[in-house]
Amino acid sequence: MGLFNSKKKSQIPDSYHDKTELIGVYTIPNHDDVKLIELVIEENLNDFDPIQITQEQKGLDKMDWQTAYDEQYLNAEGNEIIGDDFDRPNGLTRFRLVFFFHYLDFNKPLLSQYGLIKLKQVTDMPVRLSKIIEYEPIN
Repeated sequence: MGLFNSKKKSQIPDSYHDKTELIGVYTIPNHDDVKLIELVIEENLNDFDPIQITQEQKGLDKMDWQTAYDEQYLNAEGNEIIGDDFDRPNGLTRFRLVFFFHYLDFNKPLLSQYGLIKLKQVTDMPVRLSKIIEYEPIN
């Protein structure tokens, strides 16, 4: 189970997760309010809950905070999709994940069930990802 429960606002991680590596934060052409985030996480994928990746938004109930959107699981090299939010790979203890995040605040870390994730500078999306990942706006 994760560090915090969506029903309890006070459960916010206060330390960084040393087994989560932020690979990059990438721009999405023609969509300034959304970024693609790429992580490598060393935890059991079967216990992982991507909806718990969020960012605190003062003044809003935790249920209204932004969260990971349209997550995709990638191979170790990060150039092939091996699963998504409907068809997750099984039994991995180290996995690469990309997801979209709307209205990212670079002054705050991301929160995950394992702890905080410090953000990096935004860069252009690598070609390896632009070939396999496409942003579909929320309607």
